[in-house]
This record gives sequence, C-alpha cells and structure tokens, in this order.
Amino acid sequence: MHRADTIVVGLGAMGACAVDALARRGVRVVGLDRFAPPHGRGSSHGGSRVIRLSYFEHPDYVPLLREAYDGFDRLSRDAGERLRHETGLVVGGPPGSSLTEGMRRSAALHDLAVDAMDGAALARRFPQFEVPADWEVVFEARGGFVRPEATIRAALASAVAHGAWLEPECAALAWRADRDGVVVESERGAFAGRALVLAGGAWMRGLAGGGAGALADTLEVTRQTIVWIDDGGARALSEAELPVWLFDRGDRPAIYGIPSFDGMTLDGMAFDGTGEPRGMKVALHGGGPACLPEAIDEPVDPARVDETLAATLERIPALHGHAPVAARHCLYTVSRDEHFVLGLHPAHGNVAIACGFSGHGFKFAPVVGEILADLATEGRTSRPIGFLAPTRRLPPMIGTD
Repeated sequence: MHRADTIVVGLGAMGACAVDALARRGVRVVGLDRFAPPHGRGSSHGGSRVIRLSYFEHPDYVPLLREAYDGFDRLSRDAGERLRHETGLVVGGPPGSSLTEGMRRSAALHDLAVDAMDGAALARRFPQFEVPADWEVVFEARGGFVRPEATIRAALASAVAHGAWLEPECAALAWRADRDGVVVESERGAFAGRALVLAGGAWMRGLAGGGAGALADTLEVTRQTIVWIDDGGARALSEAELPVWLFDRGDRPAIYGIPSFDGMTLDGMAFDGTGEPRGMKVALHGGGPACLPEAIDEPVDPARVDETLAATLERIPALHGHAPVAARHCLYTVSRDEHFVLGLHPAHGNVAIACGFSGHGFKFAPVVGEILADLATEGRTSRPIGFLAPTRRLPPMIGTD
C-alpha cells in the first residue's frame, strides 16, 4: 500500500495544477494519470487555448479568472517560459448576440475595460476581419491565449520540485472513501491517503462513482475538431497584429481562431508535448458528436474540417487559398448547463471533484488547482464557487443510461 496525504487522479490541466498547489503547501501528494502528461488524448492540448476576462458565460466566473491570470503569470516566472500571450480578443455577432451582450454585462459588473463597436469600426481597426457593418463587436485588450502543454509541464515540474510524487501511465481502476480516509486501486497497486481529488476529464463518468451516479449522468463527452491553416508567415495573421477572435453563428456553433505565434513549429504533430504545428488554429466551439474518450483516435471527419474552414474564410478572407496543415481531435466533457462541476463529492467530504469544463475550462486551471487544494486540505474554500457546486440541480443528459 502506497501512502500519501492526498491522491490526485488525472494530471491534465486541473489535476496538474492541483498537484502543484498541494505540493507548494507542503502536502504529501501523489498524482496518477492513465497516460504520460502532457498528451493529446483528452482536453488539455492543442498548442494554445483562449483566455479572457469579460466572461459571457456567467459574470460570476470573473473573480476566478482574475486569480487564474495571476496563476499563469506565476507559473511563467517559475518556469522561465511565457505561458500567457496578451493579443487582445475580438468577439462579434448580430445585434442581440448573447456573446457580446454577456461580455458587456460581465465588464459592467466587474469594472473591466472593453471597447464596444460595430462591424464597420472593426473593419477599420482590424481589416483582416470581414463581418456585417451592423454587427455588435466587443474588443478586450487583456484577452489572448495560454499554452496548454507548456502549462502542464510547468505545473508538474513545480510540483515535483516541491516534493510531489507522480505516477504517469498508471490508470486508476477504482476508489473508496470513508471518514477515515481514501484508497485508490490502480494498475500499480493501491494508494491510501486522507483526501482524494478526482480530475479525470473525459473519464469522469466512470470515475465519479462511489454514490455519485447521478452526477456522472449529467456529463457527456463530445469530440471536437481543431484545424490549423497555413498563414504563409503573414505578420497580419500572426499574434503581432491579429487578436484572438470568436464570432457568433446563430444556432450553429460559434467559430473561433488563435493566431500563430513565435515558438510554434511543425514538429510534434501527434501532440506529444514537444511542439505545436505552425499556422492559425481554428475550430467550431461545440457541436461535435457524443463519444467515448477512446474515440479521440478515430479519423477526423472531412465534413467537419470543411465546415470549420468555410466559417473561417467567411470572416478572414485573406486565408482563401491557404491550405490546412493539420487537424486533430479534442474532447469536451460537457455538463448539462455547460458550467463547471467543482466542489466536494456529494457523498464524501474528503473527495473533491473537478469536471464538466464544457470546452471553456482550461483558462481557469491555476485557480481550480488552488480550489482543489483548499477542498482537499480544509474541506472548504473561500473562493466563490457556489454556482458550480456538484449538488446543484443538473438533469441527466438526453440519451444517457
């Protein structure tokens, strides 16, 4: 029996940051992952992820985001590597778009600096974009992107430097908890501790267990497709001049893009953590098919790639004639209301849960790590996560058994 104070299952974005936060507090912590992180078989990969403050999904996320920004900057300093790029963010849609209205609401409630304009003003400011003149557009200067693989490497390196014990390529098979502690059965034997953190991403439906069957049924794993388009090395299409962008498509999934940046390479196309492909990263936000986590290995659907390219070219005509250089899958683990599931396990006060990040969670990783460390060591947190509680009412996904 291996022993620690806290066991963390899953070393993607949230688990890696939780292990780091616990180790920095002097907790004896062990982290398990079925693969060797960072890897491309879940949700925490792809070279870049959007980060933004004026959160249209819900204004209550903003205080968490402010702390997350600080967390990425601390990790950057510790690693000696830039993890957060502040390119600015453009979000646009037709009049009445929930995206732009939500951004303005969050900005007003939390005193955030944003610029509101119409489509004509956007064309003058960023002529790379083409949108209808009457569209509503919001620009946030502090928006940009963060680097997922580099972030996970930095968090795990910090954790190890502070005494954490990592077990990569070691899947958790089962767990149990009572008032005396927790035990996790794994491919390398049993691990015992006082507290458990479950951050298994797309595998959480199987991991939640232990009296949380209803929680597991509120999650659905979907497979998304990411495409990289050759930008020809054009400065106007790189982070030097182009912000991160997201455009509403009505009842169809929104389209977003992240410009190329210094340090991208054509190596590591399997997303093994050694590099990222060069070019603009574009994807539809949601709308992918429901799947099992193992389905990330299935071939990319050409129709999904074509839809992604068409939606991109509609908004950035300068990319016409530029070929895609790569397409890969990513998994979203979606909760019924598309908000995170973060807090103590409904049946066990010494088990913390982080899941259901619904395709918009990576940007929160550093603060989620601190929250999970709070829950594991104190059984509570002062950070404002009540609206994300696992005990909130979340009806099962349609079609779940």
